[in-house]
Amino acid sequence: MYVDARERQGTVALAAAVAGQVPPGGEPGNETISALLRRLAAEWPKEKITLGEMIHAFGSRGYGLLIVLFAVPNLLPIYIPGYSPIFGVPLCIVCLQMALGLPEPRLPAFLTNRAVRASDLRRVVDSAAPRIERIERWVHPRPSPLTGKLGERLIGAYGVWLAILVIVPLPGTNLPTSLACAIMAIGLMERDTRTILAGAVFGVAASVLALAIIGGTFWVAAQGLGMMF
Repeated sequence: MYVDARERQGTVALAAAVAGQVPPGGEPGNETISALLRRLAAEWPKEKITLGEMIHAFGSRGYGLLIVLFAVPNLLPIYIPGYSPIFGVPLCIVCLQMALGLPEPRLPAFLTNRAVRASDLRRVVDSAAPRIERIERWVHPRPSPLTGKLGERLIGAYGVWLAILVIVPLPGTNLPTSLACAIMAIGLMERDTRTILAGAVFGVAASVLALAIIGGTFWVAAQGLGMMF
C-alpha cells in the first residue's frame, strides 16, 4: 500500500509539473518541448504509461504538445511495424478536434487505455529529442493571424491529412509527415509564423513522397497479381 501511494503521488506530481500546474512549494518553469518530453520519459514512476496519462500530463499545455507527443514515436530513424497506427490514429483525432475548434482534446477509452513501457518511451524520446532540439534553436515568437484561433483550425485540418499518411503502415510514409506535424505544432505553441509555414511546406514535400511510396507499392502489387493471373 505504501509503494502504491508513493507511486500515485509521484505520478500526480510529475503530471502537474509537466502540465504547468506547479504544486505547492514548486517553482514555475519555462522548459522547452524537448526538455518536457525528456523529463516525462525519465521521471515517470510506473513501469508503463498509457496514452490517457500522457494526455493528462500535457493537458493544460494545449493541442501542440499532444501533436508533438504523438508524432515523436514516428521520428525514429528506423521503421517499427505497428507504431504508426498506434500513434497515428490519436494524432489524427487530435488534429481533427483542433480543426473543429474544440477547447481541449478528447480521445476514446480504447485509445487512452493503450500503454507503452516507460523504458520504450525513454528510448523513443532519447532518439527523437535531438531532432526537436534542432528545430527549437530557430524558433522565436513571430505572431500573425496564422498563430491565432483561425490559424490553429487550419493547421488542424492540414494535420488530419498528414496524420492519415502517418497511419499508412509503409516504410517512408511516417517519419517525414510526422516531422511536418511536429514542426507546425512547435511553431503554433511558440506563436512563430515562419516555423508554421516551414512545417507546412515540408508537409507538402512529405505528402508527395508518401503518395509516391503508396502509389509505387500498389503498382508493384498490381504487376505481381497480373503476372500470377
